[in-house]
Amino acid sequence: MINREPPRIAVWLLKVWASPYRRESLVSDLREMYRGGRSRSWYWRQVIAALLIARLRAFRMLPRIIPGSALLRLINALILAGLIALGVGSITQADTARTDIHQAHSR
Repeated sequence: MINREPPRIAVWLLKVWASPYRRESLVSDLREMYRGGRSRSWYWRQVIAALLIARLRAFRMLPRIIPGSALLRLINALILAGLIALGVGSITQADTARTDIHQAHSR
């Protein structure tokens, strides 16, 4: 097993936004699989999926009769979309940088 740490931002997002009931086990399981050789992009996909599932469950739990719940749902969705865009941007940048480094070393 490789002793490497997953992306700090992704771990922070899980600790803040993931389901509180499974949060610690999810973080631990993903960290173990990442150290087992999974890629950085795989880790980000798992984090994004976990956050989406947690947000969808939270939306279903909101009372339907509160007038502000639609606004709250919209704000929550926009925040999550921004966080996901931030994660995808860092994945793309990291993958591009890694490719550039590999190409430079192979020459």
